[in-house]
Amino acid sequence: DMKLSEVKIQAQIFQWHWNNYPEERGLLCYNLNNSANKIQGSQNKAIGLIKGRSDMVYYNNGTAIMIELKNDTGKQSKEQLLWQATIEKAGFKYLIMRSLQDFIEFKESR
Repeated sequence: DMKLSEVKIQAQIFQWHWNNYPEERGLLCYNLNNSANKIQGSQNKAIGLIKGRSDMVYYNNGTAIMIELKNDTGKQSKEQLLWQATIEKAGFKYLIMRSLQDFIEFKESR
């Protein structure tokens, strides 16, 4: 199941960051993009849920870096591509990560 493996990658990244950078706890956050049902989905959209938003945000050095998680074969949806373009136009960085190793390399290069 593709979705499950992306969730697993996200959990690995979050837990690695939490354990290795305790001083940064709270700076790597999950974006709740999935609603449990149609009623909740309508309520979430009314209060600002944006379709295609990245899975996570990393707040660092006065900016926010959007992180989209995909497994080896995962592709961005039309909404995700549109949101990426919007975010990059606004001056924010958007990264696609496919593994814990991708995040470790990103973090250690900063």
